[in-house]
Amino acid sequence: MFTDIVGYTTLAQQNEASALRLLKKHNRLIRPVISHYRGREVKNMGDAFLVEFDSALDATECSIAIQKALRTPATSPKDKLRVRIGIHVGDVIHTRNDVLGDAVNIASRIEPLAEGGGICISEQVYDQVRNKISYPMVKLESRNLKNVTFPIDVYRVQLPWQPQREQQKKANDLMTSSATTTVKSVERETIGRFFLNLTLRNHITVVKMKNDPEIPVALAKFSQSVSYGAGETLNFVSAVETMSIAVDSKNLERLLATVPRKNLLEIYPKQAMIIVSVPDETLFMPGFVSIISGELAKNKVNILEYFTSTPQQIVIVDEKDALKSYNLLQGLTTEEPLTT
Repeated sequence: MFTDIVGYTTLAQQNEASALRLLKKHNRLIRPVISHYRGREVKNMGDAFLVEFDSALDATECSIAIQKALRTPATSPKDKLRVRIGIHVGDVIHTRNDVLGDAVNIASRIEPLAEGGGICISEQVYDQVRNKISYPMVKLESRNLKNVTFPIDVYRVQLPWQPQREQQKKANDLMTSSATTTVKSVERETIGRFFLNLTLRNHITVVKMKNDPEIPVALAKFSQSVSYGAGETLNFVSAVETMSIAVDSKNLERLLATVPRKNLLEIYPKQAMIIVSVPDETLFMPGFVSIISGELAKNKVNILEYFTSTPQQIVIVDEKDALKSYNLLQGLTTEEPLTT
């Protein structure tokens, strides 16, 4: 089971003290619940937990109990805790302080599909709990999970306090209303109509680090020194084992002075960032990311990182490929692709 606080990164950038207060509240509320359902806290990655259970039913019942516990009234909107939970079942490999394997990777990819306050489970979990919990489970539209080579069906646990899924209906309509819409919405020739804006930024450095609960706290502190109003940037994406951080090259030394050096894995200087602004509904379009990355790959552009942060898709490439990449993506918005 993976859990993750929705909007924590943004809050940490805006108000570090509030973010830390919310994180302490989160940990205080959910740890007793995990223990009650015989869960083992494998690791705490800042605002996220990886928890292991002996049964799919224990994990699902625990996730429901966590969402109930987090529904305590908040004194202000900033104190409201919204957590996503994803669950999968499968074999894992135990190390001294971690668990590894496809099951862990799949659970981490399922968790972002849940809405804030929601729970998503894999079909394998659904098969084991469908006659054992009292809440309905709704199958989501099929989609590709990042770095998962085989299809995984995902179900949403419909909790009684959640509103009816008008948003899901809208997403389903986008994907199934007609054959023409469904196919063209994910074809290379029509994907450009979803691009609201393209921005190119040079002089970016990407830092890869081993994931650690200290890093989100350090990034929250560092973000307060980033001059967003002057166009400076800070983007990061967290995986199970690692975290990638993209910053302006001029701010690299300040970043390295803030994060724990013992976690440093690699530094990639002289990178560029292409920011593709897109509408929210692209989140539900299978193949959207693969078309963008495929357009660059077939033109021999290597992508170092791909950040999905709705309403933006952020592509990191080598500076020498920056203009070529920008023109290729710009070409998707025209009837005839630009030559490079």
